[in-house]
Amino acid sequence: MAAVLGPIQPDGLVRAPAQAAITPRSHRAVPPLHLPTAPDTAVIDIRSSTGCPLANLGPAIVDGLSQPPGSKSLPALLLWDEKGQTLYDNLLTSAEYYPYRAEAALLRDKLDDIAATLALSRADLLVELGAGNMSKSALFLSALDKRLTAPLVYYALDVDGAQLERSLAQVKQCTNLRWITVCGLLGTYEDGARWLASPELAPFARTLVWLGSSIANYEQQDASELLEAFSRDPDTGRPQNLAGFLLFIDGCQHAARLELAYDVPSGKSRGWMMHALEAARHHLDAEGNKEVSDFLADGNWRFEGQWHPERQRYENYLVPTRPLATTIGGQLIQLDEGERVGILGSGKWPEATVSAVAEKPGHEVKKAWNDEFAYGESEPPPEHEPRPDPASLFQAHTGFGPSSGVMTAALTSWTCWGNRAREQPRVGCRPREQHCGRRDVMCVSWSWSVEAQVGGQPTRENPGVGPKGARGT
Repeated sequence: MAAVLGPIQPDGLVRAPAQAAITPRSHRAVPPLHLPTAPDTAVIDIRSSTGCPLANLGPAIVDGLSQPPGSKSLPALLLWDEKGQTLYDNLLTSAEYYPYRAEAALLRDKLDDIAATLALSRADLLVELGAGNMSKSALFLSALDKRLTAPLVYYALDVDGAQLERSLAQVKQCTNLRWITVCGLLGTYEDGARWLASPELAPFARTLVWLGSSIANYEQQDASELLEAFSRDPDTGRPQNLAGFLLFIDGCQHAARLELAYDVPSGKSRGWMMHALEAARHHLDAEGNKEVSDFLADGNWRFEGQWHPERQRYENYLVPTRPLATTIGGQLIQLDEGERVGILGSGKWPEATVSAVAEKPGHEVKKAWNDEFAYGESEPPPEHEPRPDPASLFQAHTGFGPSSGVMTAALTSWTCWGNRAREQPRVGCRPREQHCGRRDVMCVSWSWSVEAQVGGQPTRENPGVGPKGARGT
C-alpha cells in the first residue's frame, strides 16, 4: 500500500505551518529558483566534519563490539563501501529478494498518480534521502517533470561521494528534464537535516523522499525521531517549511517468505553480510595486527538471520563459531561462541505501525496507493523466470529434506504466489495463515488542505544503524 501522511490537527483538517505561508508555486514567476546548486555532476559538500563517514568506522566498531551480551553490533555502514554496494546490487537480481522488485513495480504501476500528487504540492525542492545507486530516481523524476509548471531542485543525499557522482551522471544521461535541476548533497541524514534548517532555505518548501523502504531499517522509535528531525529545526525545534514525505514501507510478515528473501539460496545475501568483516578489518588496520585479523577472520564467523514478529522486524546477525577475544585501542573485546552481533535490520510494518510511527512526530496517513499483490507476500516470480521447484530449492538452501517439518512453511510461502483473493484461504495455506502478510506501504506526508490532498478520491481500506545503513533492504 501507499499512504499520505499529513500533520495532525484537532479539527481533522490539514494546514500548512504558519511560517510556510509563502507564495504558492502556481503563482510564482517561472525563472529558476535561487537555491544552492553546482555544475555538472553537482555535489554540494554539507558534511559537518571534513572526513567521510565511511572513511573511519574504527571507533564505532569498537563501541558496538564492547556492548553487553545481547546488544553487540557492527555499524551497518560497513556494508556500504564500494565493494559492499556492488554485492548489494548483485543481491537485487535474486528472484527471491522481493523488496526491490516490489518497490519498482509499485512505483511503475502508480507512477502517474504519485507524480501528479507531488506536482500539486507547493514544494520548491525535493530531497532523496540515502539515494544510493538512484536506480528508480530517473523514472520518478521524468514522470514528475512532465507534470510541473514551475522550477524545482532535486537533491540526492548520500554519504558516498564517488557513488553519488556516478549516480547523478547516470540520471542526467538518461533524462531530459525541463523543470527539475538535479544536484547532490554529500553528508549524513543529520547533516541533511541541519542544512535544510539553514535560514537561507527557510522560504522554500521541501518534500523528502525515500524511494526504498529505507526508513524501516530503523527501529520504530528511531524512525519517528528521524521524521521529527526533518520536520523541525534540530537546534531550535522550529517547524520546517515541509511539504511532505514520500516513503516506501514493506508490510510483508510471512516468515518463510522473509527467510527466503533475506537468506537467498544463491548465498548472495550471506556474502554481502559477511563483507562487513572484511570492511571491519580494513578500518581497524588488521593487516598489521594478527590478533585483530584472526578475531575478524571470516572462518571464525557465520551468518544468521531471524524474523522477530513481536518487533515486526527481520534482523541479520554475524555469529562467532568459537569464543573470540582481542584488544583494540586498549579495549578488551570478548565474545562467546554463538553470541549474536547485529549488523542490519529491516522493519516490516503494517498500516497500524506506519500510522503509529507517523503520529509521534505529528503526522497521520491521509492518502494511500496499493499494488496488485501484497508486498513480497503473494507477488509472483518475474515472467521471464521459471517458477522454481520449492522442495528442491528449500532443500538446497537449508539442507532440510521433504520429511522435515520446516518444509511445510516453505511450501506454504511458495504456493501462495499468484493468489490474489485475500478474502479466501490461499492455495496451500493452512487456515491460520489465511491472511498472512500485508500489502506494501508507501507513504507521503503533505501540509496542504484535505481537498487538495485527497482530491475528492475515496481512500482504500488498506490505504532503507547509521545514515547509510538506512538504504533499502
